Amino acid sequence: MKALRYNGDPIDPKKLKKGISWSESRGGKYMINPTSSATGMYGQLYSQVDDLPMMQGVSRDSLARDMRLQDMLMDMRINEGIGGPSLSKNAADLEREYKGQLGEQWNFRPDEVAALSHFLGRQGAREYFASLRDGKPFNVPGVNKTPEEYLRIYNEGIER
Repeated sequence: MKALRYNGDPIDPKKLKKGISWSESRGGKYMINPTSSATGMYGQLYSQVDDLPMMQGVSRDSLARDMRLQDMLMDMRINEGIGGPSLSKNAADLEREYKGQLGEQWNFRPDEVAALSHFLGRQGAREYFASLRDGKPFNVPGVNKTPEEYLRIYNEGIER
């Protein structure tokens, strides 16, 4: 898999997947989230993919065991998007929108922005960056890590 171009800086899909898998499942240790439909290495929301043609007849438990299918879905999410823009497009769009607004507070690499859009969704990432800009608290819905904690664990994963 070759690096994606993002505003001139590359996003390495292998590195992105490695970091996301560490944040979402500790590299495959936790494949079923009991509080959401997040499933597999990358915490793909089963509810977002269960109606895709490639998922016909695939249960959530089956998806959790099928690494090849998980990789296919994650590659699709990075490159083309599933139910919305791709993670690479989200990264480019979010940087374009918020880097100037945040100025020196913007210290995010392209892959980190893509990872945050995976974790929070495109709109959730926008709300997070807006909260930084506005100096307001940001709360992730449900039982989740903070964005800062997610990125800390993500970065641990890419260093492994």
